[in-house]
Amino acid sequence: MPYKTRRIRRGANQKTRKRYIRKLLEIYPSCKHDTNHNHSKYEGHKITYGEMEYDGIEQLYTRLLKTNANIDCFIDIGSGRGKLCFYMAAKPKIKHVLGVELVEERHNDAAILKSELKTEYSKKVELFNSNIFDIDLTKHHGKMPFIWFSNLCFDQSITDKIFDKLTTELPEGSFICCSKNPENTNMKKLDQIQIPMSWSTTSTVYIYQI
Repeated sequence: MPYKTRRIRRGANQKTRKRYIRKLLEIYPSCKHDTNHNHSKYEGHKITYGEMEYDGIEQLYTRLLKTNANIDCFIDIGSGRGKLCFYMAAKPKIKHVLGVELVEERHNDAAILKSELKTEYSKKVELFNSNIFDIDLTKHHGKMPFIWFSNLCFDQSITDKIFDKLTTELPEGSFICCSKNPENTNMKKLDQIQIPMSWSTTSTVYIYQI
């Protein structure tokens, strides 16, 4: 393909991505907190809701690219209303996005958001209304996944079980980012950084690599 044609196509793709992000921000500018849930339906689960801000996921992704520029998959455990999933889908190197959300109402909101965006980027996103332990991640990861899960309110035992599942089912080199450290792990801890969340302008995120 001639250089001029490639440059024109690249410019068109950038404009399309910008329009997509602009529409996402218009539809979902900030965290939509829960109203009413049947909490008895989720007894035994910590379903307190909050979100990483758009600036936060951008900051975290930029940090990870310094370690490995070939990240091709984003997995959000506790994906809520899908905000981060749809934002990451616009990244050219991200080929697949997986969002897993236990609370049905939040998952349904994410499905509505997907239908409203309806572009080549949103088509990258696969949404599951499920417990993470019921998902076989070996069928959904790319070559170099980036996983985010906000586990600040999780019991330590659940955090450790999730880490065990991730290290068993994801490929070596995968990045796992979370709000609370596991107690026992053989993974390499790369860093900890301050990221803006819906509940705080600075919240610690820990970065591990399998």
